[in-house]
Amino acid sequence: MAINDISLTQGMRSNLLSLQGTVDLLNRTQERLSSGKKVNTAIDNPTSFFASKSLTDRASLIDSMKDAMGQAIQTITAADKGITAITALIEQAKGIAQSALSAEANAGVTTLSLTAGDIAAGETVILGGVTLTATAAGTPGANQFYAGSSSAEMDALALANAINDNAGLTMYTATVDGAVVTVSKVAADGTTPDAIAAGDETGTHAHVTTATVAAVTELSDLMDQYNEMRTQITELAEDSGYKGKNLLSNTATARQLDVKFEGTTLNVEGFDATATGLNITTATWTTGTASDKINADLDLLDNALNTVRSNSSRLAGNLSIITVRQDFSTNMINTLTEGADKLTLADTNEEGANMLMLQTRQSLGTTALSLSAQAAQSVLRLFQ
Repeated sequence: MAINDISLTQGMRSNLLSLQGTVDLLNRTQERLSSGKKVNTAIDNPTSFFASKSLTDRASLIDSMKDAMGQAIQTITAADKGITAITALIEQAKGIAQSALSAEANAGVTTLSLTAGDIAAGETVILGGVTLTATAAGTPGANQFYAGSSSAEMDALALANAINDNAGLTMYTATVDGAVVTVSKVAADGTTPDAIAAGDETGTHAHVTTATVAAVTELSDLMDQYNEMRTQITELAEDSGYKGKNLLSNTATARQLDVKFEGTTLNVEGFDATATGLNITTATWTTGTASDKINADLDLLDNALNTVRSNSSRLAGNLSIITVRQDFSTNMINTLTEGADKLTLADTNEEGANMLMLQTRQSLGTTALSLSAQAAQSVLRLFQ
């Protein structure tokens, strides 16, 4: 409809324009009350709108980083649980090794017992094709051992030394306990224990009693338990991952955890907590000198504990950093959000009062518009 199609009086047009302005204000107030914001679009207030959006975007970015921090905390917590369990297994392995120190040394194989009496000169012990002859001479010759004293213990010690020092008896090892010489044997490979029977030792001797010492399994059983503990340490390390990251894995890439903060990145690096990574080797206590090997393994376990504890302390430090940054991020998000709200949020009390006043003004404007039309109605009555 063209503007000049219908002519309105000045009063009616003025009241109509006032009423339209009131309606516009009512619509704006209703929008503010429904959204809770006084700035809903850039048209409302460009400066406040874009400043608020910048603050909100930064808060959203930090919030997404905060979620990643939470997952990083879970990854480190999973590693901590693994470290606690691995530490317990290492302690148990130490207990097994310490028990093995007092276990029978000939575990798993049959050994030979030579019990010495008052050995006389000329008596012989034939072992592995080598004849060892007792002599009363102060300096024994080749394939001889001194038996000139009246002490059976000294005779036993001399016989054990003769066995250990003889180049033809490298497969045999002799140990002494009082007057008893225990002889063990290894196979041709030089490491695998081999059984010895009483018939393996012959000779002419009235004061050397030969007997077979049956195999015992205590040491070998303890060794098996120790090696099983070693296997479980590796299994625990490999099971300590969280969502594809394992700070205790033997895979270097899996141990790398990058935690992003606003403007910086924290590199959390785990360590190889498997038995191999901790240098806990497989026990071989039933070959060679058992006590030496057990003590060596105990030293390895102590070193492994030190490695676990030092790395655990480092991970705990990283966990503290992430936790502090997570709390900081929460506070920063609240600060940014509050700042954005101060730029855009509406005062509901003020807007409610505005709504009440505008409704009153609308009612008054409608009444005024009706009154301004009464002049035209008076002319209409002339035609009645």
